[in-house]
Amino acid sequence: MRWFLLLASFLAAVPAAGAAVDGLAAVVDGRVITRSELRQAVDLAERTGRAEGPDASAQVLEGLIEQALVEQEARRLGVAVTPEELEQTVADIRTRNGLDEAAFRAVIVGQGMDYDAYLEEVRSQILRLKVAGRALRSQMQLGDEALREYFLKNVATFCEPDAVRLFHVQAGGAQARQAAEAARARVLAGEDPAEAARGVSPQATGTDMGYVLFENLSDEVRAVLNEAGEEGVSPVLEMRGACHFFVVSDQRRGRIPDFEEVRDQVRERYFVDREEELYRTWMDTLKARARIVRKM
Repeated sequence: MRWFLLLASFLAAVPAAGAAVDGLAAVVDGRVITRSELRQAVDLAERTGRAEGPDASAQVLEGLIEQALVEQEARRLGVAVTPEELEQTVADIRTRNGLDEAAFRAVIVGQGMDYDAYLEEVRSQILRLKVAGRALRSQMQLGDEALREYFLKNVATFCEPDAVRLFHVQAGGAQARQAAEAARARVLAGEDPAEAARGVSPQATGTDMGYVLFENLSDEVRAVLNEAGEEGVSPVLEMRGACHFFVVSDQRRGRIPDFEEVRDQVRERYFVDREEELYRTWMDTLKARARIVRKM
């Protein structure tokens, strides 16, 4: 799932212990959402860009209702978030944002959120992922017919890309161009590329790159490979302070794999493509099943 766990990207704030109950915003199967809780959540959502405009309160209230439904479903399924999971998730968020613990806490506080409340929000998001993941995966028991249909409609996604086996010769120094051209001429005359590189300059090297996906090569390299001709030896390319050329020793053309070869990939891709749709359907089912009273 990809919907959550972004730094300072919160659906709702968790109310502080002892928050005054000044009226009801909603009741979800007996779980009370107070107006104080909603005001705190709206304030934070507006400050972090998660909700804005005249519909902000309604948007955030729906988020709180969904949070309550997830908590209830988690209890029913026996799903929980361990302290280790919470600690690892927060550490990952810190790492992705390039912050140590002190700087990270400062960012959270700077967003106007108590750090313990932030941890509770992250815990809530992890729980949502776990509960939704279990529920949605159970819906993905697809038969071959549906998977094959998806495979045929998206066959380009599963095609094996073109690959080439390359030998890379690089020459540096003041005479880089001359050395590279001399090595290239020797390769064209039939000499082994590694021997040719060693024979022209101590600053020339040769490396067998193995099979490389053509699409992963830079535009410059692809351009000279397209000029390699029948000999499979590219022109010399000046790049990043050195001179290079490439020898194509083999090519593997992309192919369409059999469905059975990529069945698991097809299932995973199908799920990824439909996850938001499935999530909304699942949440709508939870809402329809619950007794929800909105007071606003």
